[in-house]
Amino acid sequence: MNTTEKSPATEEPKAAPTQARRTPPEVVTSIVLGILGITLALGFTSPFAIIKGRQAVAKIDEDPARYDGRPLAMVGQVLGIVGTVWLVAWLVLSFTVGFAGIDMFDVLRTALNQALGPNAIVYALAAIGLNVHFGYTGLLNFGQAGFMAVGAYGLAVTVVTWDQPFVLGILVALLAPVLLALVLGVPTLRLRADYLAIATIATAEILRLVFGAVETKSVFGGSNGLNNYAGTYQDANIFRTWDVFNPGGALGFDRLDLWIMSFSKRDLWSMVIGWLLVALCCLVVWALMRSPWGRLLRAIREDEDAVRSLGKNVFAYKMQALVLGGLFGGLAGLYLALKQASVVPSDYSTNMTFLAFVALLIGGAARVAGPVIGAMILWFLISGMREFFEQATAGADPVMPTWLMDNTQASLIRFVAVGLGLMLLMIFRPQGIFGDRREIAIDGR
Repeated sequence: MNTTEKSPATEEPKAAPTQARRTPPEVVTSIVLGILGITLALGFTSPFAIIKGRQAVAKIDEDPARYDGRPLAMVGQVLGIVGTVWLVAWLVLSFTVGFAGIDMFDVLRTALNQALGPNAIVYALAAIGLNVHFGYTGLLNFGQAGFMAVGAYGLAVTVVTWDQPFVLGILVALLAPVLLALVLGVPTLRLRADYLAIATIATAEILRLVFGAVETKSVFGGSNGLNNYAGTYQDANIFRTWDVFNPGGALGFDRLDLWIMSFSKRDLWSMVIGWLLVALCCLVVWALMRSPWGRLLRAIREDEDAVRSLGKNVFAYKMQALVLGGLFGGLAGLYLALKQASVVPSDYSTNMTFLAFVALLIGGAARVAGPVIGAMILWFLISGMREFFEQATAGADPVMPTWLMDNTQASLIRFVAVGLGLMLLMIFRPQGIFGDRREIAIDGR
């Protein structure tokens, strides 16, 4: 017998195969954000490049046997630092001496005017409705523009086409989104969440096409829409003949100038009415969500089956939430119709719904003030970047090189920047500014 053979018990254990080290994804993210930041067109990404680079370095130092790429992570941090310093220096010089031909006071003035103006109010009202649907109940409504459209056309058709009183038009505008919510909710709320999303976005597009169709032009005005219905609203403008800010003129002031902000009489009247409506809607939501009814909506969002097992009519509560959120959406459409004194089908595209969702996600879902703050921030960024890029690409020798951006692209790049900012928000703080991470969970049952 061969005595030199080793028994299985005495065999030496085999060495575990070494695992190849890989580069953390934060490294690539840091470098990409750093490169975007030093171009100045998307300079706000530079601080995020520093954060991602630090996260990558920490992950590599914590487990060096698994991760590598520390030099690349350091490069991302350096790019972020350079971009941040360059952005801060450029902003300081722009505010003080008008560096590089950009008037930052004009940029700030435009941004603040829009953040507090009627456009922000429209999206705040629409986002409050989506907050009831998505934030508190977990309903996916991708057709808020449809609720806004029936609210706006409810007023316009009643006054212009049917020649009825203005007050009756207001009532029809508030009743129309309630009926639309009932029509959508009955067949879809007993099914999974995605069926409601499909039904709402399809309905919103159908309504937009019907309102703009040639066959219905006698009722809805076709692609040109309807007007001449907001005279009662405009005649009620208390600033129309106010002479407090212009004592020497019988017609009052043309614009109210408050240093960096400036509003016309018409916009100021719409702002007073609009922000009162926003405050009233927020008060209603705050009161309802503190009640047992609101707590039940949160329970439905968290675990619908558990609520149903307690004997609660989940379908009825979902329907009530859909009606309430749709009513807020109809109120947003009604306000939009009043402030611009015309309704046009193209104003109620799906883009309006998605921008309202952006406002909700920025501010934070399931928070009373989240949609309002989100709408203000959204319009501050959109309007400020539009003014900034238009100035940066204007003239024979623009600040932005033509190979990077020309004047025709200035109005579009702002949406690219907002989209990138939203992506960063979802990465670093997916719950929004005031929200809770648990509030954005989607129940797909």
